[in-house]
Amino acid sequence: MYVQYLYNIFARILNILINRLNERDFEKMRNIKMDYENTILLKLKDKFPDLFDKETLNVAELSEFRLANSTLIQDLEYESSHCEDMWEMVFLVRCLDGFLEDSFYDCIPTDEDWYVFHGLNNNVDECRLYLLPRTMCRWEHKNRDAYTSYSIYYYLRNFYYIRVKDMEGYAARHILMPKSFFNMALKRGEFRIAVSPGIDKKVVEVTEIYERDNSCYISVKPMTDFVEKELQEIMPITLKKAAEKEADILLFPEMLGSDKIISCLSEELYGRNELPDNGFPKLTVCPTVWKNHRNSCAVLDEMGETIFEQCKHHGVDMKRPRAKEDIETDRCIYILHCYGIGRIAVAICKDFLITKYLRILAEVLKVNLLLVPSFTSGDYQFESLSFKYPELDWCVIWVNACSSRWLNERGTQSAHVFMAYMAGRQGIITEKISMDDLCGGEERCCQGCTHVYRIKFDEEVRI
Repeated sequence: MYVQYLYNIFARILNILINRLNERDFEKMRNIKMDYENTILLKLKDKFPDLFDKETLNVAELSEFRLANSTLIQDLEYESSHCEDMWEMVFLVRCLDGFLEDSFYDCIPTDEDWYVFHGLNNNVDECRLYLLPRTMCRWEHKNRDAYTSYSIYYYLRNFYYIRVKDMEGYAARHILMPKSFFNMALKRGEFRIAVSPGIDKKVVEVTEIYERDNSCYISVKPMTDFVEKELQEIMPITLKKAAEKEADILLFPEMLGSDKIISCLSEELYGRNELPDNGFPKLTVCPTVWKNHRNSCAVLDEMGETIFEQCKHHGVDMKRPRAKEDIETDRCIYILHCYGIGRIAVAICKDFLITKYLRILAEVLKVNLLLVPSFTSGDYQFESLSFKYPELDWCVIWVNACSSRWLNERGTQSAHVFMAYMAGRQGIITEKISMDDLCGGEERCCQGCTHVYRIKFDEEVRI
C-alpha cells in the first residue's frame, strides 16, 4: 500500500519540525501574509504536482492508482531529507494532512471488523513518534488547538502524533473502528451511554493480609456461586433495558465480573434473544474480573466479540486493613478511535486518580470520552478530577456499584453510584445519581437498573 510510505514521510517531517521549530516560530507563522502563503504553496505545487488539484492550490484527492504512476513518494522522500526551508515544510505537512484525509479507514482489513495498531507509520525507531488518526469528535470545539497553543497542531485536522518519550512507561494500542460504527448516534444527533450499578449484594471479599518485599497486600476472593448466578440473571436484563433506551454504550462497574458472567454477556449479545428492533449497544464495557492478580475489563462489540481487555494499572490502597491491591499490569492503554466520537478509553477506578496517568490519557492520547468503572465508598476525588481538563472538551462517565456500600461497616452508601462530566460546544454539563435517586426507598431491588447519559451534538454537525 503506497499510503504507508506517505505515513512514514509524514512522521519524518513532523519529527524534523518538532525538533527545529519552537513556540515563537509557530506564533510568527500564524499571521503571515496571504500572498506569501500562496508563494509557498506555488513552490510546493511545482515540486509535487500530484499532491495538488490541477486548477487550484487545493490538495488533490488521494488515489492509489495515481500514486503507482507518480514520482510523488520519491520526491517527498528526497524533500524530507534535504529541505532547509522550515516554513515550506510546515505547509507541506498541512497539505499531506488534507491529502491523506480518511485514508486510514482503508487500513481496516477486508476480513476484519477493526484495525489494531501502535501507529500508522512503521518508522518509529527513526522518528520517535507515532502518527495517529484524529477522528472527528462531534461535541468538541472546531480547531481548538489553534486557540490554545502555538504549535504544528494549528495545521493538522486529520492526524495527531505521540512522542515515544511522552508515554512515560506505558504503551498505547490503538483500535480504529469503521466510519459507520456509531452511525445511529450521528443520525439522531445524540450519543447515549447507559450505566448500571449491578446488584446490592455483598460481592467483594478479600484475603487476609500477606507480606512480600516488606509490603502488605491483599487479593480479592472469587465471588460466591450464589452471587455469580444472580449476576448472570441480571446482566441480560440490563442489556435489554439499555437496548430499549437505544444506548450506544453500556458501562458496568468494577469488581462485579467473572469468566462466567462475561461469557453470559457475550452469549446474550451474540444470541440476540428477544431483541428490540433498535438493537443492542454497540459497545458493552463489562464489569471487571479480578483473577490471577489481574483486574481487567473486557469491551465487547454488539455481537459479543471482545475488542480489547483493559487492565487496571494501579492497585487501590486500603486503609482498613492497611494493604495494597495485589495486581499485575501489562502497562498497555487501549484507545478506540470512532468517527464522530473521537477517542474512547477506559480507566479502571484508581487509575483515574493517578495524576500522571490521567495526563497521558487527556493531554497525550487526547481522549474525548473516558469511561471509569469503579468500586468505591467515596466519590470526592473522582468528582474533583473530572473537572481537570474542561478546555479539552472531554467527557467523563463514572459508574460505581451499589454493592460497594458493604465496604462501609454500617452498610450505607456515602458515594454516588453514577456521575457524568460532559464538556464541549454545548457548555459543561454535570450530573450525579445516588442509590436513592435510582432505586428509592429502603428496599434495594437492583434488577438491571440503568440510567442513560446523553451527549448532544450541534444540529450543524449531524450526518
